[in-house]
Amino acid sequence: MTTLRLAFGSLRFRRGAFIATFINVFAGAAVLMAFASLLDTARGDSVSAADASSLRTIAGAVGGWGLVIVGFGVASTTNLAVRQRQAELALLKAIGATPRQIGRLIVGEGVAVAVAAAALGVVPAVLIGRAVVEALSRTDQIRHDVSHQFGSLALVAGPSTTLLATLGATALAARSAGRVSAREALSHATVESGAVGKGRVIAGGALLAAGLGCALAIATGLKDEGFTTLSVAGQACIASAIGLALLSPIMLRAVALPIELATRRSAAASAYLAVSAVRERTRQIAAVTMPVTVLTGLAVGTLYIQRIHDDTNAAEGIAVTVEDRGVQTLNLIIIGMISLFAAVVLINNCVASLLARTQEFGLARKIGATPGQLLGAVAWETGTAATCGLALGTVSAAIGIAGFAYGRSGSVSPDLDRMPYLAVVALVIGLTCIASLPAARRSLAVPMIDAAGPTRG
Repeated sequence: MTTLRLAFGSLRFRRGAFIATFINVFAGAAVLMAFASLLDTARGDSVSAADASSLRTIAGAVGGWGLVIVGFGVASTTNLAVRQRQAELALLKAIGATPRQIGRLIVGEGVAVAVAAAALGVVPAVLIGRAVVEALSRTDQIRHDVSHQFGSLALVAGPSTTLLATLGATALAARSAGRVSAREALSHATVESGAVGKGRVIAGGALLAAGLGCALAIATGLKDEGFTTLSVAGQACIASAIGLALLSPIMLRAVALPIELATRRSAAASAYLAVSAVRERTRQIAAVTMPVTVLTGLAVGTLYIQRIHDDTNAAEGIAVTVEDRGVQTLNLIIIGMISLFAAVVLINNCVASLLARTQEFGLARKIGATPGQLLGAVAWETGTAATCGLALGTVSAAIGIAGFAYGRSGSVSPDLDRMPYLAVVALVIGLTCIASLPAARRSLAVPMIDAAGPTRG
């Protein structure tokens, strides 16, 4: 009970620090409940067997990968929040708290946020689910008399899967926090140390291998299996994107030296500060790179795989069937919902990471850095994070696209319009700028003396 009271007290004291996690869980719960409601709709008395099968397929496809993406997004935000609280957790250890009690504190906070977010996500989930059913009706994927139902499956499956994803994410964050000693956390509260964990490298490598395996399967044994081929191609993009996102801190460390060499002659203070931040705060900056990677990989991969499918059918004189329209609608729904969630995670992580650096910016101003130089440094940092994410996301999309293109047309590099890719790049850059620059200005708006002192988070 003492740990539970401490968790609720921490939530009250650090309300701002939990907003990002709350918004991520809220968006994830709304998406998962919305698509779980399709299972309730499929159970309606007037729903035909074909319509019920279509609704279950969409619910399973979006819900399954949605759970993975939601867990991934919540994990990145939770880990970011825990790293920003190293000094606080170190003080708890210094006064006798055990790693298990620290873990219960972090998990308790996560569960409280998840329950509140899931409860508030019911109304938007109903609206999203209804919009999906109406979209399926307009494209003749289901009959027009099928009405949306939001019942027990949505109310049970949605919150439970959201809570499961949050529990997994907070448990991993708690385990990581428990391994850091009090002395270590107090002396390195603002500086990250150590290489990327072995578990993270293994998980990232396994997911990347799974993505490559899916692409190879499409290119060889699943060439003309209709929906199955498209589904596996999408899985290749998603698995590769998450795998590369987990490995993104390695890439960020690798690009720090080239950036330093490229900017050394300019003697720009902003570039120097940015390179130092990339080196010392690699995993915190990776919290921006990871959602960019997932967003880019999923959006670019799905758009071009669908384009290749349509172009190949047209070249072969294959008429567009109801199944083809259904697959296209499903792909657009998947890319819309999960990309929207990835965009929310990107914005939240940008804002949360920069608002938590008020004290750091205050200390930098104390030793002579100007607000303009710090804004320039933030621009360099976020630009580096976004560029790395775009590069990794492009690679993950190319894995799925190449496998699908070779399976359908015999070529791994089909001639495709660049506009969808450029649109995704513009979207990522726009979201990053919209999130990072106002947050940095808000941190710099705090008077230098106040900012350099202790902050409440």
